[in-house]
Amino acid sequence: MGEPDYYQSIVGAYQDAYADDHVLLGFIQRALGYLEPHSRILDVGCGTGKPLDMCLAAAGHQVEGIDKSPTMIDFSRKNVPSGKFQIADMCTYERPIGSQDLDAIFNVRALFRETRAEIETCVGNWAKWLKPQGLLCVVVLAADDYNPAKIEHYDSDDHCARVKRRFMGNDEHCVLFSRTGWEHLLQVNGLEVLDEKMELFVPPEEADSDEAAQYCFVARKL
Repeated sequence: MGEPDYYQSIVGAYQDAYADDHVLLGFIQRALGYLEPHSRILDVGCGTGKPLDMCLAAAGHQVEGIDKSPTMIDFSRKNVPSGKFQIADMCTYERPIGSQDLDAIFNVRALFRETRAEIETCVGNWAKWLKPQGLLCVVVLAADDYNPAKIEHYDSDDHCARVKRRFMGNDEHCVLFSRTGWEHLLQVNGLEVLDEKMELFVPPEEADSDEAAQYCFVARKL
Protein backbone atom coordinates (compact mmCIF):
# COMPACT_ATOMS: atom_id res chain seq x y z
CA MET A 1 0.00 0.00 0.00
CA GLY A 2 3.02 2.27 0.32
CA GLU A 3 1.98 4.01 3.57
CA PRO A 4 2.28 3.13 7.26
CA ASP A 5 -0.53 0.98 8.60
CA TYR A 6 -2.41 3.40 10.86
CA TYR A 7 -4.09 0.58 12.79
CA GLN A 8 -1.04 -1.60 13.42
CA SER A 9 -0.43 -0.26 16.93
CA ILE A 10 -4.07 0.15 17.99
CA VAL A 11 -5.96 -2.74 16.39
CA GLY A 12 -6.29 -4.80 19.57
CA ALA A 13 -7.43 -1.83 21.64
CA TYR A 14 -9.79 -0.76 18.86
CA GLN A 15 -11.42 -4.18 18.68
CA ASP A 16 -11.81 -4.31 22.46
CA ALA A 17 -13.35 -0.83 22.57
CA TYR A 18 -15.77 -1.08 19.66
CA ALA A 19 -16.66 -4.74 19.05
CA ASP A 20 -19.37 -4.65 21.75
CA ASP A 21 -20.91 -1.36 20.61
CA HIS A 22 -24.60 -1.87 21.47
CA VAL A 23 -25.68 0.52 18.70
CA LEU A 24 -23.88 -1.49 16.04
CA LEU A 25 -25.08 -4.81 17.44
CA GLY A 26 -28.68 -3.59 17.33
CA PHE A 27 -28.23 -2.33 13.78
CA ILE A 28 -26.80 -5.67 12.65
CA GLN A 29 -29.89 -7.46 13.94
CA ARG A 30 -32.19 -5.04 12.11
CA ALA A 31 -30.18 -5.34 8.90
CA LEU A 32 -30.21 -9.15 9.07
CA GLY A 33 -33.99 -8.98 8.96
CA TYR A 34 -33.86 -7.36 5.51
CA LEU A 35 -31.38 -9.80 3.95
CA GLU A 36 -32.40 -12.72 1.75
CA PRO A 37 -30.97 -16.12 2.76
CA HIS A 38 -27.42 -16.77 1.57
CA SER A 39 -26.90 -13.18 0.45
CA ARG A 40 -23.68 -12.18 -1.29
CA ILE A 41 -22.30 -9.29 0.80
CA LEU A 42 -19.36 -6.90 0.53
CA ASP A 43 -18.17 -5.17 3.70
CA VAL A 44 -16.30 -2.02 2.67
CA GLY A 45 -13.82 -0.94 5.32
CA CYS A 46 -14.29 -4.24 7.11
CA GLY A 47 -11.86 -3.57 9.95
CA THR A 48 -11.35 -6.66 12.12
CA GLY A 49 -14.53 -8.36 10.89
CA LYS A 50 -15.85 -8.33 14.46
CA PRO A 51 -18.74 -8.17 15.10
CA LEU A 52 -20.35 -7.47 11.71
CA ASP A 53 -18.81 -10.07 9.43
CA MET A 54 -18.84 -12.69 12.15
CA CYS A 55 -22.60 -12.19 12.53
CA LEU A 56 -23.22 -12.19 8.77
CA ALA A 57 -21.24 -15.39 8.27
CA ALA A 58 -22.93 -17.07 11.23
CA ALA A 59 -26.29 -16.26 9.61
CA GLY A 60 -25.25 -18.15 6.47
CA HIS A 61 -24.32 -15.23 4.20
CA GLN A 62 -21.36 -15.11 1.80
CA VAL A 63 -19.05 -12.41 3.08
CA GLU A 64 -16.34 -10.49 1.24
CA GLY A 65 -14.43 -7.63 2.84
CA ILE A 66 -11.93 -4.97 1.89
CA ASP A 67 -9.80 -2.70 4.04
CA LYS A 68 -6.63 -0.79 3.29
CA SER A 69 -5.07 -1.85 6.59
CA PRO A 70 -3.12 -5.13 6.31
CA THR A 71 -3.40 -5.49 10.07
CA MET A 72 -7.19 -5.24 9.94
CA ILE A 73 -7.35 -7.78 7.11
CA ASP A 74 -5.24 -10.22 9.14
CA PHE A 75 -7.71 -9.93 12.02
CA SER A 76 -10.69 -10.35 9.66
CA ARG A 77 -9.28 -13.55 8.20
CA LYS A 78 -8.79 -14.97 11.69
CA ASN A 79 -12.18 -13.83 12.98
CA VAL A 80 -14.14 -14.96 9.90
CA PRO A 81 -12.38 -17.96 8.28
CA SER A 82 -15.22 -18.50 5.79
CA GLY A 83 -14.98 -14.93 4.45
CA LYS A 84 -12.88 -13.60 1.60
CA PHE A 85 -10.86 -10.55 2.59
CA GLN A 86 -8.37 -8.47 0.65
CA ILE A 87 -6.29 -5.34 1.13
CA ALA A 88 -7.83 -2.52 -0.90
CA ASP A 89 -8.63 1.18 -0.59
CA MET A 90 -12.38 1.76 -0.79
CA CYS A 91 -11.82 4.90 -2.85
CA THR A 92 -10.01 3.09 -5.67
CA TYR A 93 -11.37 -0.46 -5.36
CA GLU A 94 -13.07 -1.90 -8.44
CA ARG A 95 -15.14 -5.08 -8.60
CA PRO A 96 -13.48 -7.81 -10.69
CA ILE A 97 -14.82 -8.09 -14.23
CA GLY A 98 -17.58 -10.68 -14.34
CA SER A 99 -18.42 -10.43 -10.66
CA GLN A 100 -22.03 -11.04 -9.73
CA ASP A 101 -24.07 -8.10 -8.52
CA LEU A 102 -24.20 -7.94 -4.76
CA ASP A 103 -27.22 -8.50 -2.54
CA ALA A 104 -25.90 -6.07 0.07
CA ILE A 105 -23.01 -3.74 0.84
CA PHE A 106 -22.10 -2.68 4.36
CA ASN A 107 -19.99 0.28 5.42
CA VAL A 108 -19.68 0.63 9.17
CA ARG A 109 -17.86 3.53 10.82
CA ALA A 110 -15.39 3.74 7.95
CA LEU A 111 -16.20 7.06 6.25
CA PHE A 112 -14.13 9.60 8.15
CA ARG A 113 -10.83 10.26 6.44
CA GLU A 114 -12.16 10.55 2.89
CA THR A 115 -12.97 13.80 1.10
CA ARG A 116 -16.51 14.73 0.13
CA ALA A 117 -15.76 13.86 -3.50
CA GLU A 118 -14.35 10.47 -2.50
CA ILE A 119 -17.42 9.64 -0.41
CA GLU A 120 -19.72 10.63 -3.27
CA THR A 121 -17.72 8.42 -5.64
CA CYS A 122 -17.86 5.50 -3.21
CA VAL A 123 -21.63 5.68 -2.82
CA GLY A 124 -22.04 5.89 -6.59
CA ASN A 125 -19.92 2.77 -7.03
CA TRP A 126 -21.77 0.88 -4.32
CA ALA A 127 -25.10 1.61 -5.99
CA LYS A 128 -23.76 0.26 -9.29
CA TRP A 129 -22.51 -2.96 -7.69
CA LEU A 130 -25.85 -3.77 -6.06
CA LYS A 131 -28.45 -5.84 -7.83
CA PRO A 132 -31.97 -4.31 -8.14
CA GLN A 133 -33.55 -4.27 -4.67
CA GLY A 134 -30.08 -4.78 -3.18
CA LEU A 135 -29.31 -3.15 0.17
CA LEU A 136 -26.81 -0.53 1.29
CA CYS A 137 -26.32 -0.75 5.06
CA VAL A 138 -24.34 2.08 6.63
CA VAL A 139 -23.27 3.33 10.06
CA VAL A 140 -21.87 6.87 10.04
CA LEU A 141 -21.75 10.00 12.14
CA ALA A 142 -24.09 12.69 10.81
CA ALA A 143 -23.00 16.31 11.10
CA ASP A 144 -26.41 17.20 12.58
CA ASP A 145 -25.69 15.11 15.68
CA TYR A 146 -22.07 16.16 16.13
CA ASN A 147 -20.71 18.36 18.89
CA PRO A 148 -21.22 21.91 17.52
CA ALA A 149 -17.97 23.05 19.16
CA LYS A 150 -16.05 20.60 16.97
CA ILE A 151 -17.59 21.59 13.63
CA GLU A 152 -15.15 23.74 11.66
CA HIS A 153 -17.44 24.68 8.77
CA TYR A 154 -20.22 23.46 6.48
CA ASP A 155 -20.15 23.48 2.70
CA SER A 156 -22.37 26.10 1.09
CA ASP A 157 -25.20 23.60 0.49
CA ASP A 158 -25.11 22.40 4.12
CA HIS A 159 -24.75 18.81 2.89
CA CYS A 160 -21.29 18.25 4.35
CA ALA A 161 -19.14 19.54 7.22
CA ARG A 162 -15.50 19.45 8.25
CA VAL A 163 -15.10 18.49 11.90
CA LYS A 164 -12.50 17.74 14.56
CA ARG A 165 -12.58 14.25 16.05
CA ARG A 166 -10.79 12.49 18.91
CA PHE A 167 -10.24 8.80 18.10
CA MET A 168 -8.06 6.25 19.88
CA GLY A 169 -5.86 8.93 21.40
CA ASN A 170 -5.44 10.90 18.16
CA ASP A 171 -6.91 14.22 17.00
CA GLU A 172 -8.19 14.06 13.44
CA HIS A 173 -9.97 16.21 10.89
CA CYS A 174 -12.90 14.42 9.27
CA VAL A 175 -15.69 14.93 6.75
CA LEU A 176 -19.29 14.24 7.81
CA PHE A 177 -22.42 14.51 5.70
CA SER A 178 -25.58 15.94 7.22
CA ARG A 179 -28.78 13.90 7.16
CA THR A 180 -30.02 16.09 4.30
CA GLY A 181 -26.73 15.45 2.54
CA TRP A 182 -27.15 11.71 2.92
CA GLU A 183 -30.76 11.88 1.71
CA HIS A 184 -29.65 13.72 -1.42
CA LEU A 185 -26.64 11.46 -2.05
CA LEU A 186 -28.74 8.32 -1.79
CA GLN A 187 -31.53 9.74 -3.94
CA VAL A 188 -29.26 10.74 -6.84
CA ASN A 189 -27.85 7.21 -6.83
CA GLY A 190 -31.23 5.50 -7.00
CA LEU A 191 -31.46 4.42 -3.35
CA GLU A 192 -34.32 4.83 -0.87
CA VAL A 193 -34.08 4.56 2.90
CA LEU A 194 -36.01 1.68 4.48
CA ASP A 195 -34.76 1.90 8.05
CA GLU A 196 -32.91 4.64 9.93
CA LYS A 197 -32.04 5.35 13.53
CA MET A 198 -29.64 7.57 15.47
CA GLU A 199 -28.30 6.26 18.76
CA LEU A 200 -25.43 7.27 21.04
CA PHE A 201 -22.44 5.06 21.83
CA VAL A 202 -19.95 6.17 24.48
CA PRO A 203 -16.59 4.38 24.05
CA PRO A 204 -14.86 3.12 27.19
CA GLU A 205 -12.60 5.64 28.86
CA GLU A 206 -9.43 3.78 27.87
CA ALA A 207 -10.30 4.24 24.18
CA ASP A 208 -9.67 8.00 24.54
CA SER A 209 -12.27 8.70 21.83
CA ASP A 210 -15.20 11.06 21.37
CA GLU A 211 -18.67 9.73 22.01
CA ALA A 212 -20.42 8.74 18.80
CA ALA A 213 -24.00 9.65 17.90
CA GLN A 214 -24.26 7.01 15.18
CA TYR A 215 -26.65 7.38 12.25
CA CYS A 216 -27.52 3.88 11.03
CA PHE A 217 -29.56 3.23 7.90
CA VAL A 218 -30.59 0.53 5.44
CA ALA A 219 -31.29 1.78 1.90
CA ARG A 220 -32.64 -0.20 -1.05
CA LYS A 221 -31.67 0.14 -4.70
CA LEU A 222 -34.70 0.99 -6.79
